[in-house]
Amino acid sequence: MYKNYFFLNRFIIEANGLLAGYKVVSAFSQEKERLIFELYKEGDNKYLEFSVNPGFPFINIKERFSRAKKNVIDFFDEYLPSIFLSLSIAESDRIIKLDFISASIYFAIRGKFTNIYLIDRDGNVETFKNIPDEIKKDFLNEVSRINFISHFNHPDFNSTVVGKDFFDEIRLHYPFIGKEIIMEAKRREAGKDDEAKIKILNDILNEIETEKPAVFIDKIENEISIIVKTFKIFPFTEIKEFENLIEGFNYYLSKKYFTESIKEKKKRIQKHIDRELTRVVTKINNVKTRIEKGNREEEFNKLGNLLLINISSIKKGSESIEVHDIYENNKLIKIKLNPAFSPRKNVDNYFDKSKNEKINFKKSKELYKALITGYDHLKKLEERFNNAEDIEDYNSIMKELKIKDSDVTPVKDDLSIKFKHYLIDDKYDLYVGKDSRNNDLLTTKFAKQNDYWFHARSVSGSHVVLRIINSKEPVPKYILKKTASIAAYHSKAKTSGLAPVSYTQKKYVVKRKGMDPGKVALLKEETLLVKPEIPEGCKYISNE
Repeated sequence: MYKNYFFLNRFIIEANGLLAGYKVVSAFSQEKERLIFELYKEGDNKYLEFSVNPGFPFINIKERFSRAKKNVIDFFDEYLPSIFLSLSIAESDRIIKLDFISASIYFAIRGKFTNIYLIDRDGNVETFKNIPDEIKKDFLNEVSRINFISHFNHPDFNSTVVGKDFFDEIRLHYPFIGKEIIMEAKRREAGKDDEAKIKILNDILNEIETEKPAVFIDKIENEISIIVKTFKIFPFTEIKEFENLIEGFNYYLSKKYFTESIKEKKKRIQKHIDRELTRVVTKINNVKTRIEKGNREEEFNKLGNLLLINISSIKKGSESIEVHDIYENNKLIKIKLNPAFSPRKNVDNYFDKSKNEKINFKKSKELYKALITGYDHLKKLEERFNNAEDIEDYNSIMKELKIKDSDVTPVKDDLSIKFKHYLIDDKYDLYVGKDSRNNDLLTTKFAKQNDYWFHARSVSGSHVVLRIINSKEPVPKYILKKTASIAAYHSKAKTSGLAPVSYTQKKYVVKRKGMDPGKVALLKEETLLVKPEIPEGCKYISNE
């Protein structure tokens, strides 16, 4: 609910009361996709924080903020310092306006196009994230026609032309309402008529405007939500109420980062344990099969002795020889030979096999015992993981499994949400670029050196990256082929019967200075001929 229109509506009303009389002294960024406005009044500082992360956009006010000593970029210097005037919100859109004397700041929440615009009194436009001048001009024209308000918005639902589905009509006429409010209304309506449904919607908005904010914490699913305490759609094991939305939202953010950290740790541990159990069970089965075949040491030794006795009868280039088995009543047996070996080398070959069989059989039994011990240990860790209750439990398990905490990508820096995401055979993560610039981001910023990189040959298409977690574990050829099929599917070769796809490790993909967006060079490559498709066992993972 933190990015719902009416949540933002209440937030700006509270913020106006809190920031009255302050001066905006600077705007800076020390974190990608975060812009901080520092405000000052009579020895007191406050910090207005904007996140333009498409998956996590928000506005917040902090009492304290530690500005870094380096890697900080200042913005809008020409217009600051300036007296803060007010915050307002578009009458029917998630655009927040921050007015100060010299200019206005607009925070527009628009999915991947979320951005911050500065428009001065002469109509000049600057932005936080770089965009083409044409888009800046379009935004300037758009906001000039928008009415901004600083009071709570109460739409007149009575004017809605109601069709077969009341709530579909509401979403059609008031798209800024948001799905959570519709869900809450449906939870309460229980078959009531349209007039009663309108009252329910108005009641919900009144509650968002006046009731105490609350953070709903679900420790079972590790989910956290924020809205007023009267909402019923959010499951919880704990609920915490606050006197104002700003205080509640700061608590929500701290808990969300913590909760997301736990979720990411759980995901990484589960994936690691599942992968290791699969690997160990496969090895156990292979070694068990080997042991069940028995020790052929005596058999190879006997064949070596029989060949030695008959060495004069062995002709070079022969593929086999028949001899009398003196160990079993002189019956005739056929012994395979290597035609490339000399008679003496064929004899030595069987004695070597006998020696190696003795060593390998012993090693197989030792390995089987070690694998069973490793399997039992993993199952105990899995049980500990399933019964873990707090972050220290997960940290302890990660340490034992040698999963580095630094391997866990923080939510705020998670680039994976920017790409199409597939999961192959419930094990391998695959990411697909969406356009030329997104391809560059995928290849140059997201992909790791040992990841596999794919692209359809000789046609335009998406860059595709197969994430490799354990570089010591070989990737099966069929996984590479499935990835290549997806790469071909996301290219101009999509309608071909078969298509060649280049692949290599990311460390052999280079982006040279002056190359157009999406263009790269390969230092080495291999090719697979595949059918363009989404193969069986490949699931699309939505990042919405």
